Amino acid sequence: MRSQKWIKFIFAGFIFLTSCAGPGLDVVPDKLSDSAKTEESSSEIVWEPVPRPVAKGNDGQLLIRTSESMNLLYVAHNNKGKQNLFMAKTKNIGDSFSGSITVNSEEGEVSAHGENGPKLRNGKGRGMFAAWVGKRDIKFARSMNFGKSFSTAIRVNDDEGKASQSFFTMEVAPDGTIYVIWLDGRDRKSGKPGTSSVYIARSVDQGKSFEKNIKISGDICPCCRTALAFGDNGEIFASWRHIYDESERIIVVATSLDGGKTWSKPVKVSKKGWKINGCAHSGPAMKYTGGKLFITWYTGKDDKASLKYSYSSDNGKSFEEAKNLQGAILDANHPDITVIGKEAWVIFQGRDPKQAGGWSRETAWLVKINERVEVSNPLPLPSTGGGVAYPYLFKGNGGRVYAMWTEFGEEGPQVMLCRGRIQS
Repeated sequence: MRSQKWIKFIFAGFIFLTSCAGPGLDVVPDKLSDSAKTEESSSEIVWEPVPRPVAKGNDGQLLIRTSESMNLLYVAHNNKGKQNLFMAKTKNIGDSFSGSITVNSEEGEVSAHGENGPKLRNGKGRGMFAAWVGKRDIKFARSMNFGKSFSTAIRVNDDEGKASQSFFTMEVAPDGTIYVIWLDGRDRKSGKPGTSSVYIARSVDQGKSFEKNIKISGDICPCCRTALAFGDNGEIFASWRHIYDESERIIVVATSLDGGKTWSKPVKVSKKGWKINGCAHSGPAMKYTGGKLFITWYTGKDDKASLKYSYSSDNGKSFEEAKNLQGAILDANHPDITVIGKEAWVIFQGRDPKQAGGWSRETAWLVKINERVEVSNPLPLPSTGGGVAYPYLFKGNGGRVYAMWTEFGEEGPQVMLCRGRIQS
């Protein structure tokens, strides 16, 4: 009798949460393997009912301080169609944003599209770091006054040619070192035709300067973003989509044990890849938590768009068999991972299979992977019906989380914000 009441309670809670998520967003669970049985998490999120625009632009990034004051970095077009990078602030937990300033030093130089968007990261103390692609280079600027102003931008890549640098990631290690990793075209004559190389650079002086660029590997898919993660004992993990023989493209991970100076041979995350003569414009997302390195990525292998995930328990030396992450969600793509507690939370965009014959507007979905590597069913976030592109999830304080994405409409792109509270 007690077990029956408990089952009814869980079912009622699930129906309540999905009904609050917005109209027409039914969840359709999918069967997972025995090694990753679907299990409802012990915590759920109560989202605000309707997401709202917070900036006229695209590719929004949030930085959240302990006081819950937030800085918003985003890209917007000027009246000449060129892009600039802006920062705005909020001190009322996102009710409103104001005080917008320009971050890039050269007018109209920013190039942000798809996964080639800007990044905003927090450093030690007052340090706040922004990076973007400007005129085919990786640009970087820092603020040491809580985002009131930014330094003159510097170039991270040290080549002197006209090669293109793009699809980068910036992360700050636990010791405060800043790492930027990107796809680089300077070696295009030495690698396989149509490929890039992956390079990395670090700053040990809070962004005043960057050290010599280090090449990690060649033969890289040229339009899929890179990823970085840090282990418990100083390990640095880098990931990208590598191109093997017959244009087979496989997500790989390399490891550095000396602060990024030298790197291991890339380790394949899956045994077989996606054979395609083109670029998916979709890279991996990766985070380390609880002694495991989690990674997720998009593939169109076997003529089916899906998100795969895997993990390593031996610091990137080997990976478990790749599994599907998206359940029954269609067109799942562009995942982002955030660590909440000791869980890996994955946000991605996809279509509800029960709406409009599977062709409804894309919305944001959330999947949680707990410490036992049990994967929750994908749950939808609230939606305006405008279509979600490139969602991100940011951890706040006091149990708050923030989802952000771009919506494209007749009046141009808008940065959308949806706030949530974690309920145990």
